[in-house]
Amino acid sequence: MRESHTYPHPRYVEFKSRSYNGRWGATTALSPAGQAPHSPQVAVDDDGDAIVAWRAFNGVDNSIYARRISRSGTLGPLITVSAGGVQAHGTYVAIDSDGDAVVTWAERHDTGAVFPMMRRYSSSGTLSPAVVLASTPTAAEPPAVAYDREGDAVLAWANDNVVQARTLSADGTLSALKTVSAPLSPIDRHFAAKVTVDRDGDALVTWRHWSDQAQSTEVWGRWVARDGTVGNVRQLTPALHTDVVNYSIAGDLDGDMLLTWDLFSTGYLYAVTISPAQTVGQPVLLSAWGRLHSVRLNDDGDGIVVWQGKGIDNSVGSIAARRVTRSGTFGATELIVAIGTDPTAAVTREGRAAVAWQRRFQVDLQIQVSVDPYFVTTQGIRS
Repeated sequence: MRESHTYPHPRYVEFKSRSYNGRWGATTALSPAGQAPHSPQVAVDDDGDAIVAWRAFNGVDNSIYARRISRSGTLGPLITVSAGGVQAHGTYVAIDSDGDAVVTWAERHDTGAVFPMMRRYSSSGTLSPAVVLASTPTAAEPPAVAYDREGDAVLAWANDNVVQARTLSADGTLSALKTVSAPLSPIDRHFAAKVTVDRDGDALVTWRHWSDQAQSTEVWGRWVARDGTVGNVRQLTPALHTDVVNYSIAGDLDGDMLLTWDLFSTGYLYAVTISPAQTVGQPVLLSAWGRLHSVRLNDDGDGIVVWQGKGIDNSVGSIAARRVTRSGTFGATELIVAIGTDPTAAVTREGRAAVAWQRRFQVDLQIQVSVDPYFVTTQGIRS
């Protein structure tokens, strides 16, 4: 995202790629003039081709847009993914190894009903009709989606405190709607659903569960096998951790997963491994203060956990990280930069990591990137 200093301060979604040999491409604007875009999401296939999706107000509606970018930097046409006359919010995009993608969002109608939506966007540029994933209840969050190596996908979302899921085959066939969460008190809450898939299509659907009786928030999960078999609901965070704020989860192709979460009361950041046999390991304290964290793993399970820590005099954030190996061993904490906020990361097949974050310089807000084994900075300035 970039916002101009010049009135009326136009905002753009911009894209900048980095090749395997460390060269940065040109900065390219993806969104047209006159939009007010928000929350861009990007996904990259095995060949380095990408798709970017975002939400923008076009003067009438909040709509979802998408655009393809080839590995050489060639832009595809601007696609309006959602229909007019409704208000779209939130978006998620996933892409398979061959470049076929799914874009999801939540769609609010004039009646107040909010539906989970998806649309397939093929590698050839074909856009399938939009699909309503569930018509009841009518208070859905934007669906999460993940692909296996065969091009099949699993979608999951919270819908009025019920977690729902559907599988999507490579040929576009949707399974019947599944209720993943267990029946609970109507005043309890399920929200922030995520999905992680191994190479064979077996998935773990996770979400945050809030109990009114216990006044606690934990991370729960349920496995959904490729054949549609649904396992038992499991609490994945420890029973004593009753105030989970955020969580992140990633997995490798074998089904080994890493779950991270932080606690509201202390700011402690924890991680736990989850095996393909659904064994949850012992929690590991990663940091005595870690917010806005995310975990990324490559196909073999090597990866990185990044987070925003306390900064100078606790007034601004810092960016820190720990490496993790496929065996679940964590490296020492690395302070990447003393001033920065809102980190995110990516990991290559070889296990090299790139970490990006925001840093404000007076009126300029810049995007900085650390790519091991050396540091390089790019800019995306907004007022």
